[in-house]
Amino acid sequence: MALFEKYHPLLSAHYTLDWLTAAKLKAVFALRQDPTQAALSRRKRDDTITATAQYVNHAMHLVMSNQALIYGIIARHSQQFVGSVELRQFDSAFTQAQLRLEVAPQQDPIPLYAEIIPRIVGFAFFELGLETITMPVPTTATVLLSWLRTNHFQAAPELNPRTQSAEQQGPLLQMTLAKAAVSDDPHYRF
Repeated sequence: MALFEKYHPLLSAHYTLDWLTAAKLKAVFALRQDPTQAALSRRKRDDTITATAQYVNHAMHLVMSNQALIYGIIARHSQQFVGSVELRQFDSAFTQAQLRLEVAPQQDPIPLYAEIIPRIVGFAFFELGLETITMPVPTTATVLLSWLRTNHFQAAPELNPRTQSAEQQGPLLQMTLAKAAVSDDPHYRF
């Protein structure tokens, strides 16, 4: 298995993917306290900057213990934090993982979807050697679902829905992408 700490930064045409500690804590807090992103990711909303600092510390622990790859997304033209992306919940054979992407408030998500998802998925497939990526997405996230469907992801209902709080209600689709579906697509080449 790869040592995750060596995989930073990752670059795309317009963004740098680096550790969350490279971003300003206030910017990460703005994302983590956003109720829309919390609901889309099915996570608890951070109410304090201290909660966000604890999340960043925990994220770095997961990276250093080779349990997850968690990046802050920085727009290179402005040096602004615009979101985060995670590869997590790797299976024991290290052939599949779950993807989560969060977009900072006031950001247009489509450019991030179009540039970051192929980059991180290509990295997962062609550098890490994974075979399948899954992304649980609420059925209410129509823009993201549309983008994923037009970019080779297939939908299936989530088999084991988690207990959800009132703000996180609604069914999930398990969006899945197999390496074979994009092996000839240059957008996904790492």
